[in-house]
Parts: sequence; structure tokens; C-alpha cells
Amino acid sequence: MNQPRLHSPAAAGTIHPVVLERRVRDLAVAGVGALVPALIALAITLGLPHASLAEVLLGIAAVVGVVALMASGRLDVTVALIVLYLGLVDGPVKLLLGQREVAAAMQDVLIFAVAAGALMRLAVKKERVQLPALFGWLLAWTALVVINVFNPRTEGILHSLGGFRQHLQYLPFFFFGYLLLRSKRSFRQFFVIIGVIALANGAVAIYQTRLSPQQLSSWGPGYHELFTTESSVGAPRLYVSEGEARIRPPGLGSDEGFSGSMGEIALPCCLALLGLARRRRWIPALLITGAMLAVVVGLARLSLIGTGLSVLVMGGLTALSGRRVSRTVAALLAMIVLAIPAGALIASTVRSGTFKRYESIGLNSETVLHKEGAWSKIPKYVAAEPFGFGLGNSGPVSGFGGRNSDLLEGHGLTSETQYNVLVKELGLPGLVLWPLMTLYVMFVIARGMRRVRDPDLALCLAGTLATFFVLPLEGATAFLEAGAMGVYYWFAVGVAAYWFVGPGRAQLGSSAGGDDAQRAPA
Repeated sequence: MNQPRLHSPAAAGTIHPVVLERRVRDLAVAGVGALVPALIALAITLGLPHASLAEVLLGIAAVVGVVALMASGRLDVTVALIVLYLGLVDGPVKLLLGQREVAAAMQDVLIFAVAAGALMRLAVKKERVQLPALFGWLLAWTALVVINVFNPRTEGILHSLGGFRQHLQYLPFFFFGYLLLRSKRSFRQFFVIIGVIALANGAVAIYQTRLSPQQLSSWGPGYHELFTTESSVGAPRLYVSEGEARIRPPGLGSDEGFSGSMGEIALPCCLALLGLARRRRWIPALLITGAMLAVVVGLARLSLIGTGLSVLVMGGLTALSGRRVSRTVAALLAMIVLAIPAGALIASTVRSGTFKRYESIGLNSETVLHKEGAWSKIPKYVAAEPFGFGLGNSGPVSGFGGRNSDLLEGHGLTSETQYNVLVKELGLPGLVLWPLMTLYVMFVIARGMRRVRDPDLALCLAGTLATFFVLPLEGATAFLEAGAMGVYYWFAVGVAAYWFVGPGRAQLGSSAGGDDAQRAPA
């Protein structure tokens, strides 16, 4: 006969040791999770006693975000977050708060955090490290920048640091492109991210075209600096149409024409996404429309021309593979069809006279003549200082340590084009190295596309790399040191290095190259 079990009060209140240990550990983690933000808040409050609550909270979020980016083992997720930040958040942070230097430093810290976290995980694994293909070009570029620290015209440590930031800040994206875009699935994800960024920028730019300079200037100190005569970064970003001043919309960027640059990168990518789509084709169709809107409403004439050339290059790269070009043709026809409602949407939304700037497109336009005037000064600069006028004397970092306006015969030097910046900062070696590197990568891409046998992979590569072939034309503006094109340049070089020179080259000859079963390394 079974006897009933007796439960004493002492036995009933006993907690199993394993359960007790787990609860103590959870409480410790919760305590640390609450203590760390409190300590960070205390440090920021003590370091910035006059900061507002919003600035303190922003500083706390930035510190926590940096720690999270370094600790994360998902490189694809962290890089995607950085790209979304640069395309959607960085510009408003700079302009709404009016703290360009702080926002620029935050951007660099985020990129450094992801790169440093990846390097730390690599060091912990203690595996043999193999340098990526085309690394020699990056090494030569970095060495040229470092050597110019010893240029007698480089004025002090602050100008040197500014030069490092200006020329090297986006180099990590070479490695991100090399490591991440290794499957057709990763290409699709990249296309969606870029398309969403372009769509958002286009929508904001459309709204901004309806505002007067005074209305947009009221958004924040940075907007006031861009669109008033008191601007410290040059002439206001305005043009005249129908007798009144109009703004050149920045979209979600920190300067005018940002939405056009994003649309120029995104349109070939979204066309490739449409060619890859088996279902839900409305998604790439929507993104294509958004990219076209971003380009047209950005009011950047160079971006408009560059976008048309990028689409043509995409068709040419796909044709080089010799496989089912019909998909590319169908995507281009779809773009033409979508351009009709997109044009109607723009016409019904923007103010009359918005597209006045496009009337001056042509070889004899004032803009072309202005660029020619800047290019004509390059031989004079080279003759005066063959090795450059020192780091940190151009672009957004020119004010580090004081602005030098006496570089040549009592005058400053123009930074109107990328080639002028190269001559100013790196001299004749920089003017030779960057175009040579760009042309070599173009040659590698064009030659490698002939080996691609998988039509889907050909579309992925063509959509990603088409805009790269337009970058020598984009050199009519100083793009490499800042903005969307600077990030894209190094990212595209990394993608080309993996697929056409590195390990991905072995997959090009397969009819199922870039199999979706592959995963990018963590």
C-alpha cells in the first residue's frame, strides 16, 4: 500500500541549485544591462554639462550602438545597418542638429566599429589570413596617403588626420563588398536595401521641391546654412526659376543632389532585381519607380546623365556574358513603361518651373564650361607642386587646424572636381594612381563578364557594377571623399575583386554560379 508523501515547509521552500544559479545569472545580466547605460549617461552628462537631453540620449544611443556593432557576429546585418544609416539618417543628423563634425565623426566610428569587430573575431579564430584580390591597389593608395604626411606643405597633425579621414574612411567597404556579395540571395538583399534608400530619398526630395528656401531653412541649423546667403560652405544651394529662388533638394543627404546619386546607383540594381524576380514583381517595379524619381527630382544634371549611361552599361555588361539578354531588354522596357506614370506623378506633385536646371544640359552649357575651367588649372597645379599641396587642404576637412587660403601665389585652389582634389592633396602620383586603378578594375570586370554562364548571376553583377563605369564622368565633382558615390566606389571594387580575380572566379563558368545555398562568412 502506497504511503502518502509528506512535504515539510522547509522542503517546499527549497530551490533547486541549477534554478537558483540561473536566476542569479539573469539578475546579474539585468543589473549590468541597467548599470552600463547609467554609467554611459553619467559620463556623457559630466563630459557635456551644457548638452540638451536630446543630445545626451543621442550620445548614449551612439555608444550602445557602437558596442553592439563590435560584438555582433553577423557582418551582413551590421553592414546593412551602416548602409541604411548613411542613406537615411546621416544627412538629417548633420543638418537638423547643425553638427557636421560630430555627425561625421559618428559615421566614422560606426564604420570603424564594424571593421574592428570583424578583425577581432578573425584574430580570435587564429586562422591563416589570405589577403583579398586587388589588395595591392588598396595598399598603394594607402601608402600614397601616408607618405603625404611628410609633405612639407602638410600643415600639422590636424590636417594629416583630416587627410586620412578624407581619403581612407570608406576603404573598409572594399572588404565588406569582397566578403558579403557571394551569392545571388545576397545580391537580391543588397538590391532591395539600395532601392528602399533611393525610394525614401526620392519621396523626401519631391516634398522639398515644394518648399521655399526660407521654409526649408527653418528645419534646422544645417538647412539654414545650405540655403541662405550666410552659408559658410559656399554659395547657397539655390537656382532661379520663374523669377524666384528655388532649392536644390538634399533629400535625406547632407548636401544637394544626394537623392540623384542614390537613384543613379539604385536604378541598375533594381532593374536587375526585376529581371531576377519570379513573383512579386511589383516590389522591384516600385523600387525602379522610386529610383527614377530620386534621380529626376534630385536636380543634379550629372546624375541624370550618369544614370542613363549606367543603364546602357548594364545592358552592355549583360550582353558580354552572351546569355539570355532578353531579361535585360525586358527590364529596360519595363523601365520605359514605368517612366510614364512616374512622370505623371512628378508633374502633378512638384511646382512648375522645378526642372529649369535641366534646360542647360549640353556641351556648351555653363556647367560644362565651369568644369573645363577647373580642369584647365590642373597643369598649373602640377607644375607648381608635383607632389601636391599637402593633406587636408580641400573638401569638408579643410577647416581642420585652420583653413589655408594661401596655397598658390596668394590664392586658394579649386576643389571643383575629383581630379583637382587629387592634384591638391596627393599631387601627380594621386592623379595617376586613382584613374589607373579605376581603369584596371573596369578592364577586369569587362573581361570577367565574358566568362559568366549563369544568366541570373550575370544580371546580379551587371546591376551592381554598371555605375562603376560612369565614375570617371562623376569625377567632374569631388565624390570620392564623401557621399554615396565614395562608399559605392570601394564597395564595387571589393565585389569585382571577389568575383573576377578572387575565389568567385571559379564559379563564373558554372551554369549555377553564385548558388543561393552559399552563405557569406560571418
